[in-house]
Amino acid sequence: MRNGAVYTTMGCMVILTLSVTTAMGHGDKGHAEDQMTAHMQAMHALKELIPEEYRIMERTPLLPTDQSLAHGEAAYKRHCAVCHGHGGRGDGPAAKGLPTPPANFLDLQHSAVYGPGEKFWIIGNGSSATRMPAFPPLSVRTRCNLLKDIYRLQETRAIPQQGNHHH
Repeated sequence: MRNGAVYTTMGCMVILTLSVTTAMGHGDKGHAEDQMTAHMQAMHALKELIPEEYRIMERTPLLPTDQSLAHGEAAYKRHCAVCHGHGGRGDGPAAKGLPTPPANFLDLQHSAVYGPGEKFWIIGNGSSATRMPAFPPLSVRTRCNLLKDIYRLQETRAIPQQGNHHH
């Protein structure tokens, strides 16, 4: 009887040790979240580079009109769709050849990392971490209209993702 208790106690100790070791090795993240870390780290590192005056900008300074929305849509098709796709899903024809996938604007969780001013800055300055090119020749008005088009895509096509967010 005594040997049974010893074996039971030893078995419990082994299981407890394996559980603690596994938890320490993986933290509270799942495997998919571990794969996201480098991408999210790059996004947050870029966020730190964005000047304060862009980080606090909560909206574009221009109100949307039919003309500005059409201008933004044309700018998106001309400059962004090749990587981000016509629908904003990050599935443009050039996306397959890029080392870092382009942003999927319809992924609202991902898109929420940056505010409007930060996105405005990224369009003009690009990101070496995510390999997004800079578009400095675009005027302030064009960048604002471009952002309005991206937000229009999100309002009309996005489905909030719950629990299956991947990078």
